[in-house]
Amino acid sequence: MTSSEQAAASSPAFHSQYRVVIVGAGLVGLLLAIVLRRADYHVVVIDKDGELKEIGAGIILPANACRALAQANVLDKVKSCAVAPNAWVSHSYQQGGILARMELDPYIQDQYNVPFLVIHRPDLRRILFEEAKARGACIHLATTADVHRTDFSNGLIHATVTDDVEMVARNPDNGRKERTLQADLVIAADGQQSEARAFLAGHSNQPLPTGKMVNRILIGIDRMRELGLEDLIDPPCIHVWLGPDSMAVGYLLKDVFNFVLVCSSECEPEVYLGPREVEKEELRAVFQDWDPRIRSLVENGHGYLKWLLLENEDIALSSWIHAAEGDKLKLALTGDAAHAIVHWSPIIVRSCTMELFFSRLTPDNSGSGAALGFESATVLGALLEQARQQSDIAPMLSVYESLRRPRTDLVKRVTQKMGQEWMLPDGPLQADRDRTFVEEVPPSQGYPNALQDPFFQTWLYSFDGEQEAREAWRLHREDSVDCA
Repeated sequence: MTSSEQAAASSPAFHSQYRVVIVGAGLVGLLLAIVLRRADYHVVVIDKDGELKEIGAGIILPANACRALAQANVLDKVKSCAVAPNAWVSHSYQQGGILARMELDPYIQDQYNVPFLVIHRPDLRRILFEEAKARGACIHLATTADVHRTDFSNGLIHATVTDDVEMVARNPDNGRKERTLQADLVIAADGQQSEARAFLAGHSNQPLPTGKMVNRILIGIDRMRELGLEDLIDPPCIHVWLGPDSMAVGYLLKDVFNFVLVCSSECEPEVYLGPREVEKEELRAVFQDWDPRIRSLVENGHGYLKWLLLENEDIALSSWIHAAEGDKLKLALTGDAAHAIVHWSPIIVRSCTMELFFSRLTPDNSGSGAALGFESATVLGALLEQARQQSDIAPMLSVYESLRRPRTDLVKRVTQKMGQEWMLPDGPLQADRDRTFVEEVPPSQGYPNALQDPFFQTWLYSFDGEQEAREAWRLHREDSVDCA
């Protein structure tokens, strides 16, 4: 009997009858489905996209993300499609000189008992999708939940199913049909533009430009060697260049070098969602004074795309949970729907919280902040796995939020500060930052790269969602007994 089968066999009988609907078949929603199926919950995942279409992009999986994947018993499958970078190398932007080096493989494995990986995003989503289905989750694509019409008293979710995408594009009134889903718990994992978040906030989310944009270029491995850029792929490392109001990052995936350039979006004439093609000439103008290797990458890549980095207006939610007394249906937010990270500091954010530059504001169901999202999925799943009766669910949701909000808020503050520091204009502050990079060896608290700050790194990468959930629920039960 597998560990998942053992967990299901030991679960209370009500689990298999308790209907959980997860809104969003992105990375976080799929991982949560896997975790909840292990506890034998009846899990349905719905997603508005009609297929698992993915824009090719790399994702960084730091130790905290890999631990969540290991606890869901999918890490080995992920490792088979991933690359373990040797180091994180920070460069000055003009000549490319090395400012600092952070050892990754095998250091992270030895220190935290899990690896640090990079992977092609479509590969990761495919692995999680197939695993969720194999464990018994029901996944319905082309299905959009209307949370504003949800009947919480009777546990009914109204959804729209799109049968014919082309027909809907021609006539929005055709090609769709209404559907009603029975549920006991809805978990919104549908990203920054979450309708459930808007429902709890009382008004819709408004995407706002951050003043930054991302450009992505792909370069084949053979072409990298022809260009004399072997030092960027052998050994495989994550390379980051820090420039004024801009930065760049590149790393090797299985068969391609993934290269990302972040710069000002002030020349963009309008606000738009999703990717657009970018002309090589635009990038030449911005990065003409950078490391010659960057100029070579700009000239010789393919798959040139650009995104505006957007964020929602800051909506302070009093709670991620809707669990009114007497209602049959409960609602919880997770992933970016609950704790989206500001997107203008993309390299830092994604290194801490997994993805490099994709915003949930794109129409192809991209997710961001996935490592923090993976942590939240693990915590929520581990709490619900301990439920012995339905009356445990509501207090477990409260415990989940009390565990996650302080941690995610701190990561937001740290990453925003790092984003500012990493894109300083040339001048005394930039020179002082670079001097600290070079001279402060080994790094100490407050180091310009928080991932090399020994205190922050340990706090970030040592997180064990299952252990935290078990301990938090134990303390809650003890407090409940003491108050009785």
